[in-house]
Amino acid sequence: MAFRPVALTTAAVYRVVGGSAPAFVKVLRRPEFPGELAELVGEFPWRDEAEFLLSDFPLPPGFRRPRVLRVDDLGDRIGLWLEDVRCADVPWDLARFRRAALGLGRWAGRRFGGAPARAIRLLHEGRLVRDAFLRPDCPRRLAERMPELLTLLEALPQATGHSDACPQNLLVPADDPESFVVIDVGWQAPFPVGADLGQLLVGLAQAGRMAVAELPPIREEIIDAYLDGLRLEHRAVSREEVVLGCDGMLALRSAFHSEPELAAYLVELGLAC
Repeated sequence: MAFRPVALTTAAVYRVVGGSAPAFVKVLRRPEFPGELAELVGEFPWRDEAEFLLSDFPLPPGFRRPRVLRVDDLGDRIGLWLEDVRCADVPWDLARFRRAALGLGRWAGRRFGGAPARAIRLLHEGRLVRDAFLRPDCPRRLAERMPELLTLLEALPQATGHSDACPQNLLVPADDPESFVVIDVGWQAPFPVGADLGQLLVGLAQAGRMAVAELPPIREEIIDAYLDGLRLEHRAVSREEVVLGCDGMLALRSAFHSEPELAAYLVELGLAC
């Protein structure tokens, strides 16, 4: 299948047809980093997605993994043979965003606690500093504030969630369109509460499938729904903490690498943290 290689750990994707049903095959690989970046990154957790798919962690109601049909572990590569999910042709309306955010809040509540993942620092040191600061249109005020923002994010309550919970990674199955099949799970380590809301919010806008002007009301709804999910798992976290986790991680992850209109919105959120 044609794909744009964004994730360093994805080598290829295939749809295998024949037999009783097609399978979706994703090949993970151990990424290679050049020179001093390799020293900064260290041992990259490229196997996390496979380990998550094979784990017994109970996902919250309304979320499920794709069925794992087979795993080929070749040492520095892993072939994941997965259910080829047939997706419903339905819009991402406000109710769907709320259901997704509620589930992500419960997910965080079930895997609450831990020390901040070093991925936060890697995003800054390995990507932001090396790439964004070379751009003439780099938002300098946000870039200069980033060390302070990193400290604030690391001081928040932490939880392990999806780590790349954009709508494209929360499939809506045709046989149960009120639920989600979670795919492309990222780094399985603690991040600030609210971090998963960032990619949920901007994923469609980054793909050109939603206008930036539509994002502010969605942001308010998903923050409230995520808090409801945390409370259902008996986690006491303030709205201010979830807002900081959402907006701060968005600024770190996406403000320096998005198209101008979206970047301007994310810079505004980051400066308000």
